[in-house]
Amino acid sequence: MTALALLLAIPGMAFAGSLSEKLPDQGYIGAARSVHLYTENLPPFNYRVKNGIAGVGADIVAAMAKLVGHNGEFDMLPWKRVLSVLENEPYSAAFSMVRIPEREREFKWVGPITHARTAFYQVADNPVKVRSLVDARKVSAIGVQAGGASERALRTLGFDNLMPLYAPNHGLQMLLSGRIALWETADLVMASQSRELGVSTDLVEPALEVGEYDLYLAFSLSTPDTVIVPWRQALNELHRNGVYDEIQRRYGVNIDRPSSHKTSFSLLN
Repeated sequence: MTALALLLAIPGMAFAGSLSEKLPDQGYIGAARSVHLYTENLPPFNYRVKNGIAGVGADIVAAMAKLVGHNGEFDMLPWKRVLSVLENEPYSAAFSMVRIPEREREFKWVGPITHARTAFYQVADNPVKVRSLVDARKVSAIGVQAGGASERALRTLGFDNLMPLYAPNHGLQMLLSGRIALWETADLVMASQSRELGVSTDLVEPALEVGEYDLYLAFSLSTPDTVIVPWRQALNELHRNGVYDEIQRRYGVNIDRPSSHKTSFSLLN
């Protein structure tokens, strides 16, 4: 039996009890188990399946929730609504959120829970090749996740040709149909949508690499640090018992990298 199967097969997991023994105030364990968890529909990080929500981010958080003693129920909302909830609701958290300097003091962070590379993608046979940010400013529209880290970074740079995608899981379809000229997204998202549409990844190309980023479970700023401790301990346990690496491999995430990596939108800095 794999480490992940073992973890999910044992109701309650004694580890949740060991977490509570490490904290002086048992009330915080109850609060940790009652945190409201939110996410968006963006395969392969998080997406709906018949029995709930799956994805590399969702599976990591579900495994953490199992260890904490949380019921593992997630609410799925559009990303901008998720951000609004975290601004106003204590004892709430969201995944899978990119950690960037502009967000550093807006949330409390547990992670990384996964990582990805990001680029501007364009249709491969487009005769007008984008090779720089100067070129990118000239295209008709750049598709970006509404409320996402890249939209925020690009607006800071003065881009006025952004098209926020409130359903970013349709990004590839919009790119292929010509509704957007460029699509800023992660390599994992591009590969996932290519499989979903049944099209070759050769139809598009990464015109301009933007950088790489880590994704986190982000808690509302008003959530007490002591409530977050069990979640951080749970993630540490997933690293220790091999479940973290197993989940990453299952979704095709490259784990041959340093465990601690700061988000770098190197092209946008």
